[in-house]
Amino acid sequence: MKSINSAVFRSAACFALILIGLACTRNQITLGGPLSLTVSSNAPVSVSDSLVLQYDVTGQTLAGMQVLWGDGQIDSVAFLGSQTAGGRRPHLYDAEGTYTIRATAVDQYQGSTVSELSVTITP
Repeated sequence: MKSINSAVFRSAACFALILIGLACTRNQITLGGPLSLTVSSNAPVSVSDSLVLQYDVTGQTLAGMQVLWGDGQIDSVAFLGSQTAGGRRPHLYDAEGTYTIRATAVDQYQGSTVSELSVTITP
């Protein structure tokens, strides 16, 4: 029984090494996906309510995201090398009007991508 188990183990180990060798012969290992960023919000909202920005990011090694709210305020989110990230960021505007939110996601290998969203804040 021991010899059968060790033979199976050796075969599996050799197969794994062959796969790793094939993957490494291309000198490239690809993880994650193409860099993409989508944003949406719960706008329109009133001045007394928080606008909530929802985001989904995909990449290979995500560093983070910067959000310019259009009113002079800036937020940033760290992703610490993840391949996907999603979440929500609340923001409170001081005045009514139409604002352009500009979100920039940064990937350590793929550069950056930008997504803009126009939101309306009512009285």
